[in-house]
Amino acid sequence: MNFDMSKLDAAERYKLLVNTITPRPVAWVVTEDGKGQRNAAPYSFFNAMGSDPALVAIFIGRDDVRTRAGQKDSLRAIRETGEFTVALVTESDAEKMVLSAVDAPEGVDELDLLGIATKPATMVTPPLIASAPVTYECRLWQFIETTTNAGIVLGEVVAIEIDDRFLGEENGRLRIDAPAMKLVGRAHGAGWYWRGSDQIRIDRKNWPLDEV
Repeated sequence: MNFDMSKLDAAERYKLLVNTITPRPVAWVVTEDGKGQRNAAPYSFFNAMGSDPALVAIFIGRDDVRTRAGQKDSLRAIRETGEFTVALVTESDAEKMVLSAVDAPEGVDELDLLGIATKPATMVTPPLIASAPVTYECRLWQFIETTTNAGIVLGEVVAIEIDDRFLGEENGRLRIDAPAMKLVGRAHGAGWYWRGSDQIRIDRKNWPLDEV
């Protein structure tokens, strides 16, 4: 069946996308606005967008529940300060990550509310989630407004912190044990997640192809 996206409303288009583009990594975004109010919220329209400069892309939609098409706290703080951090989410943090998506009133600090431990970042003001195996310190590189109070945040990654437990060396080269992190990503439908510990290996081939 072919779906003409121009004939569907936003909710129908969303359903088609999130049920087919899986798994999607989760960006657990931490911000701190100009008043010092902190916010933590997860976003799964997220990925890396190059290494020179090192960019991540996060789509942040409108706040259609709490403020009726207003601006979400994360986006407001990012546009105001130009800074944010991103934590990757482990299985052990998944419950708190989901709880942090609650439509809390403006000014509620989800980090305090849920007892999420933090530590200072090195180059930006918003803190890092201490339990995350990987965190990115980001500065706003560009904001692409796709509709009122919503759009794509392109953040330049200015520092990365990786837990030493997942770092090693092989033949003089840095190795990162990604499966050991036990990351989760969004799957089809509401409430479903992928486990990053289940992988297959298919090595890339060189030209000319010896086997097809």
